[in-house]
Amino acid sequence: MFSNIKALELVKKFSTVEVNDIQDAKLRKQARKLKSKQGGFTLLELLVVVAILAAIAGTATIALQDTDARASAAAHVAMMDELNKGIRTFRVLNGNTLPNNFDSLLTTTTADIATFGTAATLLPNADDQILAITDVTAGSLINGAAEVMDAIGMTNLRYVISDPATLPDDVAAGGCDPAGLITAGQSLQASVASRSNAMVAGNIFNGATGNGCGDSVTMDDTSVVAYWSGSVERLLGPGEYGEATFDGAAMQNQTADSVAPILLAVGMGPASNLFNANSLGGMTSVPVYRHVSGDQYNRFIGLFQVGQSTDVGGTATITATDQISFAGVVDGAGDTKEEELGEWDGTRNTI
Repeated sequence: MFSNIKALELVKKFSTVEVNDIQDAKLRKQARKLKSKQGGFTLLELLVVVAILAAIAGTATIALQDTDARASAAAHVAMMDELNKGIRTFRVLNGNTLPNNFDSLLTTTTADIATFGTAATLLPNADDQILAITDVTAGSLINGAAEVMDAIGMTNLRYVISDPATLPDDVAAGGCDPAGLITAGQSLQASVASRSNAMVAGNIFNGATGNGCGDSVTMDDTSVVAYWSGSVERLLGPGEYGEATFDGAAMQNQTADSVAPILLAVGMGPASNLFNANSLGGMTSVPVYRHVSGDQYNRFIGLFQVGQSTDVGGTATITATDQISFAGVVDGAGDTKEEELGEWDGTRNTI
């Protein structure tokens, strides 16, 4: 028997033989047959190869289904962990002071503190609007909470100011108006979707020089803020409060004779000093939430306990907390870390 190398050499030499030069008819016939086998696959062999490749491709498609989305979900979980650690580290390194100047998730027609309270409303949060999260609601800041926030460094929130005088230079008149009421057809979402300016959804709470429509407003007891309206249990786990939810004015479904936390909801945008790398404890990058459309707000949402609903005999009283505490982070669609983990491991198909 020939070795593999020797066999390859013989095959190579045979390929150079001119069949018509062979004098013996029987050998010439056999040579032609061998030459034809060297020419390639038969039709049947080719069909078998194609079938095998198709089966492999189908298996790979199933195995790789939603791979990108699941990878993003895994990254989101890591980002939520980093934000949790970042805020707690910032507080420790800055003498029990929390980060300031978060995004309020609200808009107003004026930054004038005298009339600000009645003017602020939640940014639109339908399927095709700016906010992807729906588990938030607007309400007046709990009486006394502004003073407690001030004591721990949370003095300001940023609002989209839909005043034409505050527009960035390259945004059309009315382009900071969420509902397009100031100038027809010039809504905030249209400005974000436009390729004629530098505005992006994640920066809409920045000032005009930062390609946004926002301004920083000092909190007082007349301020309107955003609250977490989802189940408290989803975020903090089972507790005495039962299935309590806050509607911006009162706690709903609260178990009698219990205390339920009221959570302020803020966007973790780039204007906050949490993301100032030159500040003590400042993070070096601003996490981005990817499971939203290109013209939706793509930041994570931080939740801080600013008040509580105390039920006594079926009558609830709302008061500010003695100290603001950080409750956790949800993603830009309002999912908790555990829910985002479910998207990653495939046990929760909401991607």
